[in-house]
Amino acid sequence: MSMGIFDGKRYFVYGDGASGRAACRALRKNGGKAKIYTDECGAFAEPQKANYDGAVISPGIRPTHAVYDYCARNGIETLSEAELGFMLAKTPIVGVTGTNGKTTVTRLIADMTGAVACGNIGYPVSAAAAKNVPLVCELSSFQLYNSEHIAPRVAVITNIASDHIDWHGSEAEYFRCKCNIARQAKVLVLGENIPLRALDTLNTDADVLRCSTERHVDGAYIDKGYFWFCGRRVCPVDYYRLQGKHNLENALCSVAAASVMGADNRKILAALASATLSPHRVAPVGSFGGKRWIDDSKGTNIAATLAAVNVTDGRVCLITGGRDKGLDFDTLFAALDERVENVIAMGESAQSIRDSGAKYGRAITVVNGLSDAVTAAAEIECDAVLLSPACASFDEFDNYAERGEAFSSAVRALYSDRKHKK
Repeated sequence: MSMGIFDGKRYFVYGDGASGRAACRALRKNGGKAKIYTDECGAFAEPQKANYDGAVISPGIRPTHAVYDYCARNGIETLSEAELGFMLAKTPIVGVTGTNGKTTVTRLIADMTGAVACGNIGYPVSAAAAKNVPLVCELSSFQLYNSEHIAPRVAVITNIASDHIDWHGSEAEYFRCKCNIARQAKVLVLGENIPLRALDTLNTDADVLRCSTERHVDGAYIDKGYFWFCGRRVCPVDYYRLQGKHNLENALCSVAAASVMGADNRKILAALASATLSPHRVAPVGSFGGKRWIDDSKGTNIAATLAAVNVTDGRVCLITGGRDKGLDFDTLFAALDERVENVIAMGESAQSIRDSGAKYGRAITVVNGLSDAVTAAAEIECDAVLLSPACASFDEFDNYAERGEAFSSAVRALYSDRKHKK
């Protein structure tokens, strides 16, 4: 008796994280055989047999990893866990990507449509596909590196700015992976102000809907205090809880995609009215020492950091730095608001940040790590201290969430100690 679409096929799964384990379960549940392999002592662990029909490679594994060469030499088809989920899904899928905003948009669309949010948001696509309900799938550029089977009904590109150059090798390759989301989509929603050069590799037959905060477009836009979609008034803008122009752009992408999926205005309004920011995204830590402390540890690229600065009131002390992803910090300082009177640079990228800041006449305080950055910021006169690193966390922490928690803890501990010493 047939069990599924992978009957009798043999796969190896490279990577034993959440997505790798989910892929293994999905393959076995649908008739296939699967075995997990991981690096041993930092080196490629070659599968014991080469007679595999395919390989599912975890999204954190770079294209230069030896596993890709091994598969090419042995004629083994490579898939991502997200592709596996798309192959198994029997319901409509909205795919969401972008340099920033994709988690917010994914959650909003899910709330507006009643779909299940999955993918890069933390719930593997192959696991969500088994629920047999509509899906809203957040997709990173890593997940879109392999994209032959990524075929959403609606694809959303919130925005594109330079990011993850260390992983992809070039800005152009990063852009190509982002654009892969639209190759087999029926409808493509494009966020506002995506640079044309970022869309050079866009190849799609999808119907294109655009978004604008300033003018009428064929898609979602704002006019006279309302969100509109294709000439139809949806709901008042002032019901939306999230602040900043970038969040208005996120709302427009969500309104467009949800409308295509058949969501009614009441559900769209309810989702906008109850929207909350993701953890570690411009999150208040508290007021200590006469200044506000703000955790934007999720700001791991320059565009995200600039957006965080724009929604932070008053004179700002900005804490940046971490694992350099190959970004050009000159673009940060070229656009940085004059309200940012002090910049503290930490971690592996601190010297690069200092050198870029010097070109724009900014004195940068260089420290070793996050704890030292908090101590230095406490001595600076400002209205707000904003942790928005524009870098990955992996030089000091396992992920941005751990970095954000460490920031909050360090701030509270510093002022607790000072209080007790008085």
